[in-house]
Amino acid sequence: MQIESRFLRVGAAVALVVGATLYLRLALQPFRAAHAAAVPGRENLERAIQLEPSNAEYHDRLGLNLMYSGDDPQAAIPELHRAVDLNPYAARYWVDLANADLVAGRSSEQRESLERAVLAEPTTPDVAWEAANFFLLQGDRDKALHNFRVVLSNDPDNVAQAIELCWRAAGDPTVVLDEALPTRPDLYFSFLNLLMQNQNTAAAETVWNRLVALKQPFSIKLAFPYVRFLLTQREVRAAQNAWQDLASISPILAPYLPTRANLIVNAGFEQKILDGGFDWLYRPNPHVDLAIDTSEFHSGARSLSIAFDGQNPPDAGIFQFVPVKANTDYAFSAAYRTEDILSASGPRFSITDAYTGASYVLTDDFLGTHSWQLQQAQFRTGPRTELLLLSVTRQPGNPLIRGKMWIDDFELIEK
Repeated sequence: MQIESRFLRVGAAVALVVGATLYLRLALQPFRAAHAAAVPGRENLERAIQLEPSNAEYHDRLGLNLMYSGDDPQAAIPELHRAVDLNPYAARYWVDLANADLVAGRSSEQRESLERAVLAEPTTPDVAWEAANFFLLQGDRDKALHNFRVVLSNDPDNVAQAIELCWRAAGDPTVVLDEALPTRPDLYFSFLNLLMQNQNTAAAETVWNRLVALKQPFSIKLAFPYVRFLLTQREVRAAQNAWQDLASISPILAPYLPTRANLIVNAGFEQKILDGGFDWLYRPNPHVDLAIDTSEFHSGARSLSIAFDGQNPPDAGIFQFVPVKANTDYAFSAAYRTEDILSASGPRFSITDAYTGASYVLTDDFLGTHSWQLQQAQFRTGPRTELLLLSVTRQPGNPLIRGKMWIDDFELIEK
């Protein structure tokens, strides 16, 4: 566009210069404010606010500075209020205001600020954590559990602590499950582990039953500590029920269920050793080498080989818990083979009461080299026996031992 009049040309130039000046001033103002606020300090933050008074972040920073520096804690509250007025959708500003209310002893205002923080960001775990702990201290259990539920849903790092606080607040596993715990197996197991640490068998059973009722898949290994816990608590029947529950959830566990024809699980080592529940368990020992052998077996296609390196391990490190009835007759048998076992005390098959240690079967020790042989024994359980411990042991266990043996085809039947 051409401007013929000199007067108009001068006017247009002036207008452009003024406009550019105003634009640069407006554009530079946020930059200057940010530059001032970049260096912490009350004066710098006040200067930033003068340059950009509508920036909620600067008001929040100044409020925090006033609160924690100790210069003027009461002056922090108006600045923090200004921050939430400018941006009520940032939960962090509400939490900062709530902390200032706490310092000022304004309990009701602190509660309102935390409630507004939760409304601003209802799924943010840090906000929920602050709110949950506040409501817990205030005795408002329901709101505390509601906010802990948000934490448990979104913050894996605080799961253990959040569940412990929920349990302390409620003291009732059903309340924790209904109000605080999302329906996820991993969280149920975390709660279960806490109850096992506290030796609370009844509450642990409640959580287990609810976990099974979820009908959601999970690794069966996660449940092994619970079965072992029940056995240590002498809750043998509950442990058996839990093992059955696992089999109903995970069909791969079906071959590991005891039967009337044989109470020993995985008796021929044809299945993978689970090292948990009612399958074979093992304790690693550097002087004993346990391995599945597919070239040497009594029947089927596998056996367990046990190699001793010349030191003095007290046992082979392989054992199994077997539930039984009191005052009942049983027949036991197992096959073994040895190769060059040299020791003053060889390995033996042993069956004892898992709780009292009373011995029911202790075979002669196995020495030298022998082809496959069958060891048999009969016994009657005592009036209070309900769980047996089957193992490959040495008595005495201190002499040195070298050589190798294979075991297979264990059997225990009720007569």
